[in-house]
Amino acid sequence: MGMAASQARYLALTARKTNTEWEGQQINQARTALANQSANLFNQLLALEVPNAPKTTDYTEIQYSYTDGENESVIESWEQLSSADPNYNYVVNRYYYADIYTGSKKLLENPQVQTKGELSINDFKDQNPTVTYNANDNTYTITTADGESKTYSAIGDYTQDKKLENALRDFETAKGMAQADGVLTTDGVYGYQDANGTWHFFLEDEISEPKDYSTVYVPSYVGNSKLTKLTELTEDQAAELAQILKDCSDSSISEYLSFDNDGNLVYNGEGIYTFDLQGKTYFTTEKDLYNSMQTQYEYDKPIDIQEKLAYYNATYVKTKIEETSNALLETDGNGRFTSVKFDDDSVVYSLNVETVTDEDAYQDAMNEYMYKKEQYEKTIADINAQTSIIQQEDRTLELRLKQLDTEQNALATEMDAVKKVIKDNVEKTFKTFSD
Repeated sequence: MGMAASQARYLALTARKTNTEWEGQQINQARTALANQSANLFNQLLALEVPNAPKTTDYTEIQYSYTDGENESVIESWEQLSSADPNYNYVVNRYYYADIYTGSKKLLENPQVQTKGELSINDFKDQNPTVTYNANDNTYTITTADGESKTYSAIGDYTQDKKLENALRDFETAKGMAQADGVLTTDGVYGYQDANGTWHFFLEDEISEPKDYSTVYVPSYVGNSKLTKLTELTEDQAAELAQILKDCSDSSISEYLSFDNDGNLVYNGEGIYTFDLQGKTYFTTEKDLYNSMQTQYEYDKPIDIQEKLAYYNATYVKTKIEETSNALLETDGNGRFTSVKFDDDSVVYSLNVETVTDEDAYQDAMNEYMYKKEQYEKTIADINAQTSIIQQEDRTLELRLKQLDTEQNALATEMDAVKKVIKDNVEKTFKTFSD
């Protein structure tokens, strides 16, 4: 190998050795970063709080109870009287559960209140009506003896007014007036809309005996259950409605029911309906029924998207009754209470001592424990997974570092050999020139 070639080879080896040293430093820095990550994960692991399962003893306590022949009462708490009293030594809070007759209001989702159209006819009997025709605007005016008048206009394009079209259809169906292919009769039919939005109709060929026609929509069904209007109340219905009125006095049922001075229920026979739902009978009111029919009325879709229907009933509801009074509590030699006498009762009641567990509170605590346990286990699994990834990356870097170390040793050996060649070449060159 010539001297120039040896020098070039030596420079290349030096550059490669420097590069491997630099790569080794980068690997060491990466392994240091991985070590820091691993340490952080370990610290997170140390900081985790291991959840502990609740103990039933934490939710178990001594309970005193007694029975007065009607109710099973529980003494909830007691506090010793601060002032000396020879008859009573504690203020006692106690409770029992009783079935209380209670009225309630509920809301029925998607009630599908259906109505039945009934033709209402006012024949102006005994009102001595006069009928006047105005050719200028094609109207008829009916005036009664008391001065009241109603003006009916000729029916024009009813298709532009959905409510008019539906009312006219109901009117003609009830009257049996012929329709051809669904086209309504308008010749000789006059009408007007009152302040409540109800359409009234008058027929031109009945001018000698004029009648005022309108359709009254009477609630008939709630879903598949038939509505029954109450005109009179049975004794049971009166008792139930009286309780509903007491407990739901701010509802619309108070518009149809009231109490007289003697506390008796008063009902005029209008506005209260009943219907059956899942085997039980419920009450509702005319106002509630109409409130549920506030959607835009379409003749072929009368029960779509209705408001919730308010309905009522009265039933016995298990209710917690709480009482507080002064009491005389007697104890045995072990400090447990054995009997109680209240300041509003002459009877001395023997106390039953029971160990009771608040199952609901214990179950809530157990549910919380299971939730925390799952969180803890997931966190442990996540940390272990991340640690495993870090360890795998570190092993890969360690293997690469060993490869670089082997390469470093090989480069050093080869550089020593090249250095020797260069040295020999230099010695030979100087020896040649010295000769």
